[in-house]
Amino acid sequence: MRKFCLTVLLGLHLITHGVNGESSSSVSIDFKTIFTGEDTNINIEVKWDSNTTFAEGDVLSWTISNDDSVLSSDEMTLESDMELPSKLTSTIVVKKGGCTKLSSAVSLSETIVTTAEAEYQAYGAGASLVPLIIIVLLAMFTGIIELSLGAGIFVGACMVSGSVKTGFTSTLDTYLIGSAADEYHVWVCMFSFFLAGLVALIEKSGGFKGLASALSRVAKTPRSGQAAAFFGGLIIFFDDYANCLIVGGTMTPILDALSVSREKLAFIIDATAAPIASLVPLSSWIGYEIGLIQDEIDKISETTDELYISDSGLVVFTRSISYRYYSIFMIMFIPILIFFKRDFGPMLVAERKVVAYDRKDVGDGIFVGMKNLKGGNPPSDNTPGHIINFIFPLFFLIFFVVYILADSGDDGSGSQSFFDKIQGSDSYVALLYGTMATALLSFLFYTIQFKKGGEHALPKLKSLTKFCGLHPTPETEDSVPVPLMTVKEGIDSFITGQVKIFPAIIVLILAWAVGAIMGDVGTDRLFQNWILNSGMHAGSLPTLAFLISMLIALATGTSWGTMAIMFPLITGPTYIAANDERIFYATISSILAGAVLGDHVSPISDTTVLSSLACECNLLAHVTTQIPYAMVIALWSILFGTLPIGFAPKYPNWLAIILGLIVIVLTVIYLGVPVESESGNFDVITEMYMKIRKCPGLEKLKHDVAHKFTKSDVESAQEVPQEKCIETNDDDIAQ
Repeated sequence: MRKFCLTVLLGLHLITHGVNGESSSSVSIDFKTIFTGEDTNINIEVKWDSNTTFAEGDVLSWTISNDDSVLSSDEMTLESDMELPSKLTSTIVVKKGGCTKLSSAVSLSETIVTTAEAEYQAYGAGASLVPLIIIVLLAMFTGIIELSLGAGIFVGACMVSGSVKTGFTSTLDTYLIGSAADEYHVWVCMFSFFLAGLVALIEKSGGFKGLASALSRVAKTPRSGQAAAFFGGLIIFFDDYANCLIVGGTMTPILDALSVSREKLAFIIDATAAPIASLVPLSSWIGYEIGLIQDEIDKISETTDELYISDSGLVVFTRSISYRYYSIFMIMFIPILIFFKRDFGPMLVAERKVVAYDRKDVGDGIFVGMKNLKGGNPPSDNTPGHIINFIFPLFFLIFFVVYILADSGDDGSGSQSFFDKIQGSDSYVALLYGTMATALLSFLFYTIQFKKGGEHALPKLKSLTKFCGLHPTPETEDSVPVPLMTVKEGIDSFITGQVKIFPAIIVLILAWAVGAIMGDVGTDRLFQNWILNSGMHAGSLPTLAFLISMLIALATGTSWGTMAIMFPLITGPTYIAANDERIFYATISSILAGAVLGDHVSPISDTTVLSSLACECNLLAHVTTQIPYAMVIALWSILFGTLPIGFAPKYPNWLAIILGLIVIVLTVIYLGVPVESESGNFDVITEMYMKIRKCPGLEKLKHDVAHKFTKSDVESAQEVPQEKCIETNDDDIAQ
């Protein structure tokens, strides 16, 4: 039988007169619900009247009953040197589901001194999965993550309360408002708002325009163009949304001119955005990730006197970074693909359809139906694009956050190292204050710059009248230098950035509420029993967490929602089962990495959709070309990362990274084939597919590639009209 220790007050007291005075008691449970058919520990907390006395040999007894049926009866013989216990414990088994009323009675020398009652909902352990199942199914069939998360919260609230009416009200006041009002959650939301405002200021100042100009100067060939897109994604590490939209929108026309397919660009953008944002401790992800980790550490701290891990969410996060194999391997995989100029699977087909005919219309992957959704907060036409307006805020963001981290962790002893200060720091304070300080300083930096005719210029006296934007100058007027950004434009831009991130904040609050409801309905207890009592080896937990996170993110399309679901389910049981900080950190990182993997292979993921929109790439084409790459990297992450880390105590983490790098290089060399090939042969898997299923379109493409790159005169290959070069269909691409 599985046992749960329940220790939270429900708060319903019935007071009676005792033997020598008045005492009170309460039935207390820690969880909001009970699993039927399983051992459950119930605590009775007793406040004894100060005048209560007893004699040597008196018997203290207590019972727990339900509907006149005694569930447990316990007693103890008192000795003269004892104190009356303030907490009494019984073990009960509730066999019937539904609303159950527990009644407790405490007796001293066969005289009842106090009684108490409490109500709670009881059901089978498997029922605790219902909210999770509803979330996953609704996300799969509707693609609306807000609806899916909200429905799961409502169903869970109804299960906890036993009433649709109470479930509706508690969804709002207990879970949604409670999640939004939590102090640490407010810090994360404010940090996210300020970071979004800062990104909008950089965009309005022409900073991203300057970055694009710098990247375009080095993008002269397909290889250098793809490398520029990759490094652009690394530079914009602070937000995955901004990464997708800015780098995608910037590099699309550049790579079009270099005959790089939209599918390849969308992959580079998508596969860089979330991995780098989830790894760097200065991104929009960091506050949310640290908050989830800290919540679980606090829960663990309540059940143990001494932790074998750090009690800081930031420290646990940073120590888990090196175990995030999928994100690390994917970031290594992209430049290796670019360097060797090789691809495989559907991506190879997409690339050859563009390269073989020197097409500048980017091939069949183009999708312009939602081009208008790319609009954001662009600079005015006469705003010069200088990269200094990008470097300035980036430098001060890093400086302020690191400085405040060290300052907040300084205990004044003078003996701390820098890393000691970081371990004792307040990450919420550093992220919020650092981001806002950078936004204010950048705002000032932009407003003191002036422009004329698309270039920077020194201001004149008349220019200062334009400073606050009270007398806006038409864009065509170049007679007087005007501010690069007026005060009004700066404030409007800052607010525009915050408005753009508001939908993500809604999902964030819903995700927090889902995490709370999972604990209340008992899903975490179900997973804890499964992990602790099934005989599962603790070493399998990193891999298990990685795969489950991937599946949930694949179905729901949200990595943040996946993390909110998984952390309460896996973290506590892992701490108990593993008793090994390396396995614990690897499991934490596997949750985060699995969520990113699920994002990459899910057609309803926000970053997948944003990457497609930013690159004007057909969503289906993007997903089908990206999935094989994501699955290969996931396989190597498991075989060389999570499995050996879990089962081989002496397997060093640095060796996992090196082996991963080696096998990725070998994969690209031996599985991938050059896009420009004299033989025209595809990779071995595609060739096998073509033998099993006749694909005239792929056969023609193979012939045309060989024809193009074996003839010195390629004009004959270019004579074929672009729109009639290949007659492949979606099945040929998807394979």
